[in-house]
Amino acid sequence: MVRLISCSIILSFGVSQAYSQPADRQIVNQPLEWFSVTTNLKLNKTFSLVGEGQFRFVGDLEPMQFQVRTAVEIKLTDHFSFVPAGYVYTWNDKYGKQPTTYVNNEHRFWQQIFYKHSLGKFKVDHRVRVEERFIQSHSTNTEGIVVDEGYTNKQFRFRYRLMAKMPFGEKIVPKSYFASVYDEVFVSRGEHVTYYDPDQNRVFAGIGYQFNSSMSMQAGFLYQMLVKSNGAKQENNLGLQVMLSYNLDFTKSSN
Repeated sequence: MVRLISCSIILSFGVSQAYSQPADRQIVNQPLEWFSVTTNLKLNKTFSLVGEGQFRFVGDLEPMQFQVRTAVEIKLTDHFSFVPAGYVYTWNDKYGKQPTTYVNNEHRFWQQIFYKHSLGKFKVDHRVRVEERFIQSHSTNTEGIVVDEGYTNKQFRFRYRLMAKMPFGEKIVPKSYFASVYDEVFVSRGEHVTYYDPDQNRVFAGIGYQFNSSMSMQAGFLYQMLVKSNGAKQENNLGLQVMLSYNLDFTKSSN
């Protein structure tokens, strides 16, 4: 399993190097600070509600992107679940060393397949997510006035994430620490997308703490390689990611 995780991380950096750095591309390096809060509200043995807030910054806490995510998750077995329909709204900002011309926010619908299993002491999960994105468009008319053209930039995106956790003791239990790594690769398609290789890669390595059966936190280093939709610009972002998870099981309270 260690070899698998190592190969995954090496592969992700290989993707960044092989596909994303031609001589004529404008590449910037900048720090990032990402924070998230997620929750899973278990309604019964099959259905759960998913909620998530993402708070993303670059540089010295310069706003980059804020997100609110929600969905219905269906559990089929102890190892397998899927999301038939989810929704995200994203507030974007003009940030960093390659700011956009306009602030284009986004409506997003998504579906997901999730599979988890154990390999020795490792807890491994695989997440496949597809997204239908409706991104806001703006233009400037002849009088210099910015015109909102609506959410007309339609894109499709495929994401795959491999994540592994290893307890420092025998297993992950309340009041225990664990190591955590993940690698996620993105591929986009759409009318305004002309770059077809993997356009984003995220690699995380950090330490987690399980407070109790409901709450855990992970914190560590995140590397994000992001190629813009035309392939002409690229961000290499490296910094801190903190993820807080708090889940509620309403089936227990009803017994």
